Amino acid sequence: MKKIASILILGSVVLASQSHAGLGTLSSLASKAVATTTGTSSQNLDLAGFLKQAQATNAMFIQSRTTLATLFAERKDSEELKTKLNSLKTTSDVKEKEAIQKEITKLTNDVLDASKKDEAATLERINALSVSQKQLLVNSLTNFAIAGLSARELVLNSKQVSMQMLSNPRSVSDSGMSFMDAKGLLGDVTGIAKNATMALVEYPQLMKKAGLNFKAPESAAAKPVDISDSI
Repeated sequence: MKKIASILILGSVVLASQSHAGLGTLSSLASKAVATTTGTSSQNLDLAGFLKQAQATNAMFIQSRTTLATLFAERKDSEELKTKLNSLKTTSDVKEKEAIQKEITKLTNDVLDASKKDEAATLERINALSVSQKQLLVNSLTNFAIAGLSARELVLNSKQVSMQMLSNPRSVSDSGMSFMDAKGLLGDVTGIAKNATMALVEYPQLMKKAGLNFKAPESAAAKPVDISDSI
């Protein structure tokens, strides 16, 4: 799935601000985004609300899977991820942030791909985690699943959103995003929805094998867990 670095950085800001405002915000935005887009014409679409929800969903997806990668990775890769995440928080230069985020995304993808290929090794790492790390694992999986469910709700209206963006480009700029960033964000959310099975089926099965008590949320309205300061 292609990631646009500027969207990722903006998304992380959105998620951080929501954590301070209250973690129920994401689910309430999901309901409003779907409600305002269902059964309305493209001219009446709340595009700004949709894009705000898409940013929050994308940010939660990135944050939760990166946290999972730090737990599933070998020690060297885990420490490298943590170092890059700290650099991302402390760096103010936009281009440098984009470069760091790309490195984080690549390393996260590599770790999670490897964890799927070698399930036995992944189970070993899970079993070796401390009690607090196992709780972080469960919390991250909860948010990962909520992001997948939220993305599935959002893509129900992706065609309508695309029509709105094409017929009224100004509505995109009014939302504070460029057309290309909004288009990329829509593609990212669509990709999250298509790959939601990993969060909703595959990882819960893995947790069961590891003997961890984890039940994936069944609705995007489930309350996310604040894991922003856990890494």
